[in-house]
Amino acid sequence: MQPRRFSLRLLRLPLALALLLLAATAVVACAGEEPPPLGPNEVEFASTDGVTLRGRHYGQGDVIVVLAHMLPADQESWAPFAEKLAAEGYAAFTFNFRGYPPSQGDWDAGLIDLDLGGALDYLDTQGVERPVLVGASIGGTAAVMAAANRDVAGLITLSAPMSIDGLDASEAITRVTAPKLFMVAEDDVEARAGSAALYGASSDPRFYDVFRGGEHGSDLVYGMHSELVQERILEFLEQFRQ
Repeated sequence: MQPRRFSLRLLRLPLALALLLLAATAVVACAGEEPPPLGPNEVEFASTDGVTLRGRHYGQGDVIVVLAHMLPADQESWAPFAEKLAAEGYAAFTFNFRGYPPSQGDWDAGLIDLDLGGALDYLDTQGVERPVLVGASIGGTAAVMAAANRDVAGLITLSAPMSIDGLDASEAITRVTAPKLFMVAEDDVEARAGSAALYGASSDPRFYDVFRGGEHGSDLVYGMHSELVQERILEFLEQFRQ
């Protein structure tokens, strides 16, 4: 299958830069402090190796979409799109990886698939069956690894590398049987190579969409052609409605 190409121009100020500043501010502000109390729709749960993490529910629906963030962003980077999903009749769940307050623990890229696994364990206790996993950048790599070991309905990655900082999805991607959508920007060279490798190693049903420009990860969702990118994701999700 040939990749589909879309026109996508860069934002004047890359969202990733703004998120970097926000994340750095949050880490400084929370250092040495007790985690804040849970807010509306917020929950605590444990990673599969026992680290206490924080997550947030959005909306209600038969299909739940689990959104794994990229770096240096945290779950707030997904909030606008999670609200969009809720408005479209989907349930969404975001969370912070370890080391990203108010989640606890120290950052370790090689273990964040355990964080996503913990989120799926928690959702299982809430009666969630076969969620759709969406991961941006390193969150996409973690989503591939989780999808290989869980009964998920579908998988979407945005600019995901095959491997990064001790997290390696090269074996896991060969075991993901659910429908897959790999999305990446044409000028995001390293991410494009990673996404192409994931697509090449995966099995059908699979889709590979390339957008013009250089936006990375969840920045694709909020770029100048955000409507097109979001509509493509919603189109993919529609197949899972009952």
